[in-house]
Amino acid sequence: MIKNIVLYNQNCNSRMKKNNFEEETNSMPEKKYEKIAEEVLQKVGGSSNVKYLEHCSTRLRFNLVDNSKADIEGLKAIKGVMAVIVNAQFQVVIGQDVTEVYDVLAKSVTVGGAVDVKEPVKTKKGFKKYASIFLDFLIGVFNPLVPALTGAGLVKSIFTILVTAGVLTKNDGIYQVFIAASDAVFYFLPVIIAVTTAKKLGCDKIVALAIAAVTLLPAFTTAVASEAGVSIFGLMVPNYSYSSQIFPAILTVVLMAAVEKSFRKVCPKPLRIILVPVVCFLVVTPISVLFLSPLGFKMGELFTAGLLSLHSSFGWIIVAILGAILPFLTAVGMHKPLVPYATAAFASTGFDYINAPAKIAHNISESGACFAVALKTKDADYRAVAFSAGISAFFGISEPALYGVTLQNKKAMAGVVIAGFISAMVTSLLHLRSTVMMGTGILGIPQFIDPANPNNLYVALLGYVLAISISFAVTFLLYKEEK
Repeated sequence: MIKNIVLYNQNCNSRMKKNNFEEETNSMPEKKYEKIAEEVLQKVGGSSNVKYLEHCSTRLRFNLVDNSKADIEGLKAIKGVMAVIVNAQFQVVIGQDVTEVYDVLAKSVTVGGAVDVKEPVKTKKGFKKYASIFLDFLIGVFNPLVPALTGAGLVKSIFTILVTAGVLTKNDGIYQVFIAASDAVFYFLPVIIAVTTAKKLGCDKIVALAIAAVTLLPAFTTAVASEAGVSIFGLMVPNYSYSSQIFPAILTVVLMAAVEKSFRKVCPKPLRIILVPVVCFLVVTPISVLFLSPLGFKMGELFTAGLLSLHSSFGWIIVAILGAILPFLTAVGMHKPLVPYATAAFASTGFDYINAPAKIAHNISESGACFAVALKTKDADYRAVAFSAGISAFFGISEPALYGVTLQNKKAMAGVVIAGFISAMVTSLLHLRSTVMMGTGILGIPQFIDPANPNNLYVALLGYVLAISISFAVTFLLYKEEK
């Protein structure tokens, strides 16, 4: 796998050496966005070949009607494209200008699964095919949550710091307002999940939100919790608290998408706008409150129990291994399945013991390795690439370091892997946990401020120091300039 990663990134590395890295990724004129978007759209087979499009912090993520219509080599040759990755999704790595390129692309294609096209050509068989479909579904549902979750996490961290420093008290109105704003993201997670799931499945997002919101409606929850309870068709509605839950909304919207799609086929077109939502409400709502939402709640309980058991038994081993292999997972786009885990972990327990410690170890290790390469290389252009990529990794974006430096040099990658393993292992053994969902660069330090455990912050700082110092030292000792 490492060999294949290196091969498909060699073109990217040679191009980045020939062009000033900062000019290509940090100060791209607006007209360049349009040019890149136009070329990318052409090379993926045109707008008619795009079934779904979204973006994360550095990548355009496509679902194509037919992957074979995409010109992968042509995509990698586009100035401004760092790499192309094909697995559960067709990914084009742009870097920090991905949002601007996406905004241009979104004007040319129908986003969110609304376009009526044939299903993608199935090139995989059996387990691999269904695993790929499931992974694509998870990424599509949870990836859009990241900005809201990380933004809310940063707000909560800021006001926690202000209270800890004595600037504010918990009784101050401004504290209560902003803490409520950050808590609202998790409290109303079911309806947010309903929207992203509906977007991924291509069904009506507002109807999905409304049905998912039933279990959070105060009048309904009060009635269900009363002594008399609520019964439908002679069956009692189970009394569970669905705030901050994930699985009930997903199960509900999956059913709604199936009902909507099926009824739309037989419903007369002039009546669809009225009858399709009515049928969705009438069919999906009772099934949701009686069966799917309770089932999803129990799934959440099992997930939490399994998570706690796994961490107590093998936690440090898992975190250490994850810290070591994250560069390869990130390179092929397989790090995104950690987002559903992290979201569920925070929603269920309020903490994350695995994802954040491992990602800190990886990102900061990438930074240290790049700084070592920048110091030792005699190539002025490559020095600029390495230094800029190291800064980017230090602030939490590892792709420029991966594709521009470490994947191209085994000695630098050795520094990243060794430092990632040791740093993640030490912090996990010392029970490091993240209290909110944030990025894992240097700006993510506030997520480790834990009023219940003041030492948690010092453990996190130790992890940062170990990651950057070990990766720098190992890379500096091993690195040799390659011809």
